[in-house]
Amino acid sequence: MKKNLPFVLFISALLLFQGCASPKYIYDKSSFKRQKELRNTHGGNVVGEIMLVMVGAMIDPEMEYIPSDQHFKKLKLINPTNDTLYVNMLTDLVWDNEDYCDFMDIRIPPKLSCKVMVPMHAAYNLYFSNTPQSDDDEMIEIFTTDVKRFSLYPGMTMEANKPEESLAPKE
Repeated sequence: MKKNLPFVLFISALLLFQGCASPKYIYDKSSFKRQKELRNTHGGNVVGEIMLVMVGAMIDPEMEYIPSDQHFKKLKLINPTNDTLYVNMLTDLVWDNEDYCDFMDIRIPPKLSCKVMVPMHAAYNLYFSNTPQSDDDEMIEIFTTDVKRFSLYPGMTMEANKPEESLAPKE
């Protein structure tokens, strides 16, 4: 058991620091703050459950572990294009007494991805574009329980709305 202790401590520290990583691509101050709150809440839940399992194993090794419902998950937004993508995520889910759990002004650099901690069982409208103006935004709805990673590229919603061209010969 003592041989594995440094390994367990290293992995625990790595997970803790990864969970505390700042959401560097969120430029809206209130969204940035909300993302940090979500990450801290999720990190606290994970650390609490790990401690509960460790104490339970010391007291009663035969005890069966039943995890609590996970309330948050990481959603990976991928930008496969050569342009920066500007993303806004809107939902009707309320985070605190006065604010929705929206994330505004996410700027994903070319060929990179952004991990966003989101609540489970939430529907988000993703507005995205490769320009900072909002007049050319595309919208797609996602459900956080169904999606773990999502690749965004301009024109993806317009392909479904494109009218079919006539196959008749032109005169």
